[in-house]
Amino acid sequence: MSLADFVSLPPAKKAAGNKYGAKKTRCAAGHIHDSASEAARCYELTMLERAGAICGLEQQPEFRFAVAGRPVMLENGQQARLRADFAYIEGGRKVVEDRKGMIVRDFPLRWALARALWPEIDFRVTKK
Repeated sequence: MSLADFVSLPPAKKAAGNKYGAKKTRCAAGHIHDSASEAARCYELTMLERAGAICGLEQQPEFRFAVAGRPVMLENGQQARLRADFAYIEGGRKVVEDRKGMIVRDFPLRWALARALWPEIDFRVTKK
């Protein structure tokens, strides 16, 4: 490869990372989370479960949106969904929780749709 060929090469692409600076982090329970804040919350919830304050702790529960029995489809052919960080039972009621450093993009709309479609579930946002 000549120097001219080398100079004409396109620049190398940077590795994809989180645009908000969050780094994947392993919590004390061994799960990989999208941020240190989410990992810390997982540890808190794990301790609450061990103490008996909550039960049935789940990671990354997913809710697929459907209206009148028909799935809500996105333009790319995928079904619209909400993937939260945690779900658990507290006081006999299901709680779905998302840990947020900042609320961005379409999260408020997805959260509002989830609350309307599943009113029996307590949807919560916790901030770091």
